Amino acid sequence: MPQLRRALAATALLTACTLTGCGGDGGDGDGDGASDPVDATPTAAAPVDDDAAPDDGGSGATFDVSDCSAIPAEQMGPVLGEGTASAEVPPGGGGCTYALDDPTLPSVFLEQFGVDDFADGFDGAAANVATTAVGPIDGEPETLDGIGDGAVVVAGPGEGAVPDAIGLVLVGDTIVRASLLSGGLPDDQAREITTGVLELVAGLG
Repeated sequence: MPQLRRALAATALLTACTLTGCGGDGGDGDGDGASDPVDATPTAAAPVDDDAAPDDGGSGATFDVSDCSAIPAEQMGPVLGEGTASAEVPPGGGGCTYALDDPTLPSVFLEQFGVDDFADGFDGAAANVATTAVGPIDGEPETLDGIGDGAVVVAGPGEGAVPDAIGLVLVGDTIVRASLLSGGLPDDQAREITTGVLELVAGLG
């Protein structure tokens, strides 16, 4: 289970650059895909009273998935599969990992952002949902109607640390990203589980 958690945390860091719209201007045209280092720090939000609001990514949300407080492990467990679920913030923070007691079963990593953290808001994030810094998910993004204020999911094969599925859901001015390691399930099942996670998050709004 620790290996899955570390993999999910690493995946989140590697995919953040793409989805927040950071990156160079396409490089020098040599086709190697490399770009100059950039500052991927999210747009600064107005100061808030720490006693009055959670760390919501600058979105004004009344929930916070990144510290595991919004969704208990007991709620997430049945979405992922059978077994006892745990919720843990990885070292360094940044999100919440939900994992079952059997490390071969699916695990998911949730992160929370404000829409202004992404180039072109939710539309920009959704347009790049299948692209990560370590390679693409070889799948077709699917728009999900009736979940939050907008949702998209993609599932498919990838190499190395690429997740088996990624989903985004918009709740007000908050975007939550779910990165799934499916444990080798078929793409349709990985998509179904990720969609279930997005539905659970949407219910927080």
